[in-house]
Amino acid sequence: MGAYGRAFYAEELAPELETAVAQVLQAIGYHAEPIDGEYQPVPVEIPLEAGEAIKERLAALEIVPTKLGPALLLHDVLAVVKPLANVPKLSEWQAEQLVQTGIVSQVLRQMGFKTTLTWLQPYHFQPLLGDDREHQVILKEVRIQNDAARQLKLAQGLPVYAPALVFDGDNDNIVYLEMVGNKQAVRANWAALVSKKVRWIGGQRVYLDGMKEHVLIRASLPCGWADHILIHKQASLQRMNPEEPFFLLDDGRHPIPPLFYPMLNKCLAVTVLEDWAGYLWENGRERNLITLLNDGAGQGYAAWQVLPAPDEWQQIIQFGLKAASIAF
Repeated sequence: MGAYGRAFYAEELAPELETAVAQVLQAIGYHAEPIDGEYQPVPVEIPLEAGEAIKERLAALEIVPTKLGPALLLHDVLAVVKPLANVPKLSEWQAEQLVQTGIVSQVLRQMGFKTTLTWLQPYHFQPLLGDDREHQVILKEVRIQNDAARQLKLAQGLPVYAPALVFDGDNDNIVYLEMVGNKQAVRANWAALVSKKVRWIGGQRVYLDGMKEHVLIRASLPCGWADHILIHKQASLQRMNPEEPFFLLDDGRHPIPPLFYPMLNKCLAVTVLEDWAGYLWENGRERNLITLLNDGAGQGYAAWQVLPAPDEWQQIIQFGLKAASIAF
């Protein structure tokens, strides 16, 4: 009755049982009153002043290689956070909330990690951890492959190497592509790609309407090979249309892609300072003005899409100035 009375029974609890239930729930870290028919745990509150210490200690944690990309073990993260939050024990729900919201979530994002948990089996770890059991992990958001043998085969019998390849999967488009190989093969694959026909590249549907949306950069290598780079105009600071969504290439080496500030600044009529980049990045992501393409995966690079949305960015700036999160 104490656990399920609100959800499954029409009768109210007796006053003495109501009091007992409230006392027990509070003692073990739950809200005393039900929320939407459930007694929910109280989220862990971490003092603001602990933010820097959490950031410093999380940055020192060992990053574990997995088949899904670099990751932090949840139990390592909790071992850092619990003493600073003065919480000796956390429920699974509280641990999940800790990663998804608040200071810990902000620090993880700043470090380039997701704010969701993933269960991995022993065989997912490279090398194996040695304890032969599954673990909850926090994966890196951007997961770059640098497969030197990756090839593109759009022209029959004339493969070329593709050291960088980033898709805009929602629009069957390409954000960035590099082709390297002998000149005949590169030219043949290039002609096939821009021929206004549907192509399939590694399971991804691609259709380019000629070169209307892209810029081509060509170079000859010392070995005699050709190097062609195709870049979407909305991924180029010089060629972008400030009124349309733009792309940010991310090689996984920086918490924020270097072109974020200059490209956003070009889009907005309001004043934006470079020192605000971290605040704008965090709040832009919070409002889904900044989204990660292809779940963060890419060959050579991953890519983000940013919406100009001047009214929403202005609200973010005004709120930050009022809260003293940013200043002139």
